[in-house]
Amino acid sequence: MIDTVISAEIRDQTIDPGLFEVVTKNLIHGPCGDINRNSPCMIDGKCSKRFPKQLIAETITGDDGYPKYRRRSTEDNGKSTVIKLQNQGVEIDNRWIVPYSPILSKMFNAHINVEYCNSVKLIKYICKYVNKGSDMAVFGVAPEDSHDEILQYQMGRYISTNEAVWRILSFPIHDRHPVVVDLAVHLENGQRVYFTAANTEQRAVEPRATTLTAYFQLCETDEFARTLLYSEVPHYFTWNASTKKFQRKQGTSVDGYPGIFRTDALGRIYTVSPANTECFYLRLLLVNVHGPQSFQHLRAINDQMCATYREACQQLHLLEDDTHWDATLRDASISSTPNQIRMLFAIIISTCFPSNPLELWNKYKDFIAEDILIRLQHRSNDPALLLPLEMYNEALIMIEDLCHTIANKALGQLGLTQLNRPMHDLFERELQREQQFDRDELRAFVQPGHRER
Repeated sequence: MIDTVISAEIRDQTIDPGLFEVVTKNLIHGPCGDINRNSPCMIDGKCSKRFPKQLIAETITGDDGYPKYRRRSTEDNGKSTVIKLQNQGVEIDNRWIVPYSPILSKMFNAHINVEYCNSVKLIKYICKYVNKGSDMAVFGVAPEDSHDEILQYQMGRYISTNEAVWRILSFPIHDRHPVVVDLAVHLENGQRVYFTAANTEQRAVEPRATTLTAYFQLCETDEFARTLLYSEVPHYFTWNASTKKFQRKQGTSVDGYPGIFRTDALGRIYTVSPANTECFYLRLLLVNVHGPQSFQHLRAINDQMCATYREACQQLHLLEDDTHWDATLRDASISSTPNQIRMLFAIIISTCFPSNPLELWNKYKDFIAEDILIRLQHRSNDPALLLPLEMYNEALIMIEDLCHTIANKALGQLGLTQLNRPMHDLFERELQREQQFDRDELRAFVQPGHRER
């Protein structure tokens, strides 16, 4: 199929002498390589156009690029010709032929490279040549210190033939369809506020309205809006930037709701990093909850006010359970050391965002702090004495230090209980005091007859 439209071979001079002359005159690349090292296409000793090509008997497609066109050798009925190069005759075969269309080449008697674009990567080739416009060079002779940047910019701004035709025919220069409305996401009283000398007092009393706060107000007064998700509002309402409110728009009428019209506008909610925990879970609620009327309304689940947006997401079962992390810690508790389990636990809570890190801690804290318990028992007068408070607190301090290193976050930001660092500091000072003693004095006390020799 390709061979009927595109060819990369020298035609038989006896059968089609006209096309033979066009090909040998306009469609021979170079030659370059070992034949001519001074060819313009040579870069770092190689042809930048990858000539000479490979001789093959049939056209091959399927690679992520241009097909390998049929280029028969002289032994396989391929043709060759002799051209002059530097006053010498050089034999040229099908390896040096630029792909062409026989019809176009005979019609225009010119170099016309024709390629078969069978890959998405090759579309840029078409776009580049369609839109590149005309070449332009500017030069001038001027005295020193007469460099005018404005004039130089104006000289560099020109309208090519393509753009001129487009503007003469009054074609649109740019277009955007469908309309995309950016929807803000922020915590309560967390919107961005710009202060000036004239609006300082007003902004302090009345923060700037955003699409999110306008959405809450719309849901308070409009029954239909309470059936919509945050991202669906731009379908039916237009955001008025001057009044900072959503207004009804014109479009296709909605059955069952007189006065409501729909368009193909889209709403795009800004993304929020999971590291910004509460705002991330607020966005998750906005994606799933219809018609909230306030920030507090988002946290009210089954007539119960949740303390955080994360807890509200858990109540609505919007978060994945921690089965995977539970299995990971369970396997680690069997074969890993407490230090390794602490590192694994710190990585999970600081980078994997489990739904209930406190539950994971309570389930595996004995394995996490096992070595600390052994050390405390050895230092205690009563080996059977258990010191769970100090043991767990010291383990949490180690985990928090790891979390600071990994994600620069404290345990309180990751859903765990606050630890008691003063207790740890007191514990360490007591340990240092017990370890700082005079060995010679202790030896003399234990062995009264011992004297330094």
